[in-house]
Amino acid sequence: MTDSSLRLDVLTGRQVILAPSRSLRPGAVREEPSLAAPNGGDPFAEGNEDLTPGETLSLRDNETQPNRPGWLVRVVPNQFPAVTAQPAPVSLRHNPLLVQRPAAGMQEVVIESPHPHRRLTDLSVTEMTRVLMAWQRRVTVMQEMSFIRSITVFRNEGYSAGASLPHVHSQIIGTETIPLQVSERQHRNRIYREQHDRSLLLDLCDAERNGGRRVIADTTNCLVLCPYASRVTWQVRIVPVPEKAVPFSDCAESKLAQVASHIHAAAASITQVTGPVSMNVLLVQPPVDDSSEPWFIDMLPRSSRIAGFELATDVDIITVAPEEAAKQLSQYYNTSHVTTSEIIPPGYGWC
Repeated sequence: MTDSSLRLDVLTGRQVILAPSRSLRPGAVREEPSLAAPNGGDPFAEGNEDLTPGETLSLRDNETQPNRPGWLVRVVPNQFPAVTAQPAPVSLRHNPLLVQRPAAGMQEVVIESPHPHRRLTDLSVTEMTRVLMAWQRRVTVMQEMSFIRSITVFRNEGYSAGASLPHVHSQIIGTETIPLQVSERQHRNRIYREQHDRSLLLDLCDAERNGGRRVIADTTNCLVLCPYASRVTWQVRIVPVPEKAVPFSDCAESKLAQVASHIHAAAASITQVTGPVSMNVLLVQPPVDDSSEPWFIDMLPRSSRIAGFELATDVDIITVAPEEAAKQLSQYYNTSHVTTSEIIPPGYGWC
């Protein structure tokens, strides 16, 4: 077993400690608590549309009405949002060190299937493509709102990943402010581009290709790898291969289908290696007013908990080297592709 080492994520400045010996500690492998639907029934299931706020987007049978059965993907406002709907000025609570402002923004839930699926691996590549298309449409709408400066898209699957309902779903939050990690990533990208006239992310991808030890798949469409300074053990990153930086909102449908295939393959591989752990999936993109850098997908299995050291230092600890994680995940990595004609069935449309 290798010694512990400290690694730096050049995209964010975050540090991670690789400590393989901690995989042997008591409680390193734990059973994941299960989630149950509320007593009133699954609010995300088809037929229970009256249990959610009115939809803002759906892919549905053209013969059906909004907020009724007949949909394949459905987007609704979050009933318990973390942000308020309207921006407001900063206020001081009688002390310049105690700054408070409303957490202004917009938060929506993407219900990814009318069926009672619980895991990403229960979705087909076609279904996952529809989810990405729904993300794209709502991201585009939020980008056009004058007060939205940053948009975060994420999936919480399982108890340890923060999910409160078992039905497959994801969320989109647009905020009036730019979160610190997004701002730091943007700053580092800008400094690197000024110094080298190249993209930091794409140069990092080239460095990973040259080494090859953390690469799971390298196709004409996507680079899939375990990041050098992974935030969690078994993390997988999917980077669309662009000739130039294309914002997620402008990405072609065919590219979304390719990314969906890799998300599905990565989720299946992680499940094969780790079992059915909780997982967060993140769409990582620059702030709304910055189209200079590519977007990518991060998949973060939650096979371990965040504890005191991480909270005290903001330094993550992982127990399996990304090189070893990529090696194991590669054994089970298989993609399948869909044609664009499969994604939107005849008689269906976005509304």
